[in-house]
Amino acid sequence: MFLRITVLTLVYLLLGIGRLKCQDDLSDFLLAHPDDANKLTGDYVSPLAKGFGYAANNGWYNSAKPHSMGFDLMVTATAVFVPTKAHFSQFIKSEYKDLDLLSPSDNMVPTVFGPENINPQYLVSSTGETFEGPTGNSLKEKFGFEAVLFPMVQLGVGVIPNTDLKVRFMPMLKLDDDLEAKMWGVGVLHKLNDYFPSGDLLLVDISLFGGFTHIDTEIQISGSYPGEDQLGIQNLNSWTVEGLISYDLSAFTFYGGLGYNGILSELEVLGTYDVGNEILVDPIRVKSTYNGIKATVGIRVKLAIISLHAGYTFNEYNLVTAGIGINVN
Repeated sequence: MFLRITVLTLVYLLLGIGRLKCQDDLSDFLLAHPDDANKLTGDYVSPLAKGFGYAANNGWYNSAKPHSMGFDLMVTATAVFVPTKAHFSQFIKSEYKDLDLLSPSDNMVPTVFGPENINPQYLVSSTGETFEGPTGNSLKEKFGFEAVLFPMVQLGVGVIPNTDLKVRFMPMLKLDDDLEAKMWGVGVLHKLNDYFPSGDLLLVDISLFGGFTHIDTEIQISGSYPGEDQLGIQNLNSWTVEGLISYDLSAFTFYGGLGYNGILSELEVLGTYDVGNEILVDPIRVKSTYNGIKATVGIRVKLAIISLHAGYTFNEYNLVTAGIGINVN
């Protein structure tokens, strides 16, 4: 029954993510010079890559204590709060080879999380052609708050003394008619108390954690231009290394972590696109990296083998994580 509930919850949350329009609008940039199209694309999708990357680095733990020979099975949801500054990117003409911005006049164009009522107007300087860029998604109007939900199902197992192995996996899942996604991840938590003098007498558990998550998305891109095999692919790798501490008080566990995030996002628009004066082949390829320090605080309540937890992560994009699971020591 618990497994059925976790799967249904995961699908429900992912369907919410599928309502974001992003890569299916990237063909709007194809009339620009190839270098300019890549720059426009990178700025437009950057907040989404950051949001999913930071979320994928979250929800790994709710205690610094590894299992003896037990396990935990958790379903979690992380809300990624998108800061206002990520709703827009600034158009700086000197950064483009053959492009001018006609509107808006303040040179601030929407990202994927920006407003839906602004369509940037661009001019290709060498040809005099104009085109419209995509609007944003207005998160508050779509979801009721300025955040994106990111779900996760995860299994943690005590494999050797003082060490937990954690795994995440989601097979290719169709989120709507045009979007599919799959994910996997692996993490290791290792208790450090034994490395300190009288460490077994400490009232707290101290551990080191490292985790890696990989996300693949495939988006059908069609309708804007004639062509074949039109597809958007985004591969996202995220990793985190953190020092953890936790304190048990009866049924409650208070935990915290301090560490470092890394994200690598690779986006490709593949296929052929007949834009009128030429046929473009695999026209867009954008590679971006993001990194930074993170800090997490949280609490877990354990009732027999059922555990509930919630945590807050201070990051470039702050996050709230909550989850429920089966926990057997």
